[in-house]
Order: sequence, then C-alpha cells, then structure tokens
Amino acid sequence: MKKSLLALAILSSFAGIASAQSSVTVYGLIDAGVTYAGNNNAVANNTPVVGNKVSLDSGIASGSRLGFKGSEDLGNNLKAIFQLEAGFSAADGTSQQGALFGRASWVGLSGDFGTVTAGRQATPLYNALNVIDPFETGFAGASTNLMNAGGGNIVTVDNVQTMTNGSAWQNNSLRYASQNVSGFSGEVNYGFGGVAGNNSAGREVGATANYANGPLALLISYDGVKAIDDSNTYKTTLFGGTLNLAQFGLPVKTSLGYAINKGSDIVGGTNVDSTNLILGARIPFGASEVLASYIRKNDKTALNQDADQYAVGYTYALSKRTGLYSSLAFLRNTNGGTSQIGNASTVGNTTAAYGTKAIDFGIRHSF
Repeated sequence: MKKSLLALAILSSFAGIASAQSSVTVYGLIDAGVTYAGNNNAVANNTPVVGNKVSLDSGIASGSRLGFKGSEDLGNNLKAIFQLEAGFSAADGTSQQGALFGRASWVGLSGDFGTVTAGRQATPLYNALNVIDPFETGFAGASTNLMNAGGGNIVTVDNVQTMTNGSAWQNNSLRYASQNVSGFSGEVNYGFGGVAGNNSAGREVGATANYANGPLALLISYDGVKAIDDSNTYKTTLFGGTLNLAQFGLPVKTSLGYAINKGSDIVGGTNVDSTNLILGARIPFGASEVLASYIRKNDKTALNQDADQYAVGYTYALSKRTGLYSSLAFLRNTNGGTSQIGNASTVGNTTAAYGTKAIDFGIRHSF
C-alpha cells in the first residue's frame, strides 16, 4: 500500500511539471449596443441611401470574439505558441470576418531571437493604428472610417478569384516580431499571394518600427498590397506617436498621425493619391475616460473627394472586465465622396457602415 501511494505521488509530481510546461487559455469579449445613424450623403452597395436608422449592433467599441491561446515550454527559453480567435455577432450569433477563426489563426515560436508566427494575423499597419487612434479603431469614431488598415486577400466566388483590401487581417502571412531593445521594437509581415506563376501577385508586405521611452511613443508603419493580376499596388505609410502628459501634471494622453496613400486600389483599380491627418486625446478621470479625435482626408486625385471626421466618446468602467460606453461621430464628404462611419466590426467593409453621422450606447464584457 505504501509503495502504491509513493508511486502515485511521484506520477502526480511529474504530471504537475508537464502541465506547468504547457498552458491553454480560453478568453473572449462580448460587445453589444444601440446605434442611431443618419445615412444622408452615403452609399451602400453603390445605391444612394437616405434617412435615419436605429439598430442593435455587436462589436461597436470592440469586436465580439471567442479565442484560444497557448504556449508550450520547449526549453532554453524557447516556446511554441498559438492563437485561434473567432469573431461573432452578439446580436444574432453569426460568425464574422467570413471565417471560423477570422480574427486570428496562427502558430509559431518565440525565444530570445523574438517571435516568428505563420497564419492569419492582423497587419502591422492595423496594430499601429490601434496605438495612435484614441478609439483604438472602434466606436463610431474609428480611424478606419477614413484610414487604410492594410491587408489584401484573394477570395473565390463562383470559381472567380477577386481581391479584398483594407480588411486589417492578412491570410497566408509569415511574421517576425523583435524583442524590445532599449525601447526599440519592430515587426515585419509577408502575406503570400499564392498565385501560380507570379509570386508577387496578391502579396502583402507590411512592417512597423516602434520606439517607446517614458511618456513618449513613436512609430512608422508601412503596408503594400499587390493586385491579383500584379497590375496595381496600394501602399500606405504611416507616421505617428503618442505623448502622455500625466507625467507633467496633465491627465491627458495625446496622439498624432500622418498617413500617405499611393498607387491604385487593388479591387477597382482606381488611382489612389491621398493623405490622412489624425489628432487624438484620451482624458481619464476615476472610472471614466473621455475620447476625442479629428481625422482629415486630403484627396489629391482629380476627384478631390476630401473628408473630415469629428468624434467624441465616453467610457465608464463598472469593473476591470465590464464597462459602459457611448460615442458620437460626424463625417463630412466633399465632391461626391462616399466615406462612411463604421465601428470596430466594419473594418474593410464599407457596405456595413452607417452613413455620415452616428451615436451609439453599449456595454462590453471580457472574460
């Protein structure tokens, strides 16, 4: 009996070691709210739409999601890592992003050299926008309403291959992310087009360099996508940074960004020559925080379809995991421009956006 108990204790200790070397976490976020939107001066499915709409929506401030992530200790500070993240609509329970794990689906290795991952991942440009946008590419005031989030994916409909762009997530991507060295870090992403006979067709190249030192953070990011026939390239270069004035006695975090867009739209082939300016601020006080931003699009093509977006938002933390929010945005197009207000769940999908004015109220809970 004593020998059996001893053997059981030894096996239990080994099982404890094994479980400590490998871990899997289940996590998620549910976001739902009510949106009042005005669809004047907007276009949906290339058809002019007028009038106002009230709707219950999911993923306004942050996309609703269910995810799994984990790691396995391989020794010598080397780990195998993975992440699977599914986007869904809390309003009707349907899957989002057009795939089971449309928000993330990758596996890789991390160590002293940095991190190498392969699969479907957010673009470096989208990650950079999240840094300088006080709304973190969510709410009615999302920067992605006017700014490119990067990425380009080949889709097949009725046996015909086409491209999507600006969706923020890149399929078939191989990424390297460095360690932080004296405040400097960076990441490089390559999305394989997979077109037979032409390795550059449909490919995406993205990269971001970051520097953070105390209250100051700076970045430069690039995203370039080739059309499926290798004829067009859509390129965006973003310069930006944030400055936290709390260290100087002011409870405000400011942000500034400037983007240059060149080339041709990889879907329609239309000429792209524009710039974006974004100014933002976050003002926390107690459990509350006020968000504000202004975004200017300067269209340098012959169409001259400039646009301006003004947005304010408010969040209140009921706990570390649950919060209430509201946001208001107004977008002004010129010369027949068709830019629209969206939210965290309409990135790269303008037909799902609301129009030129929107106000929303909602709740989000993470677990």
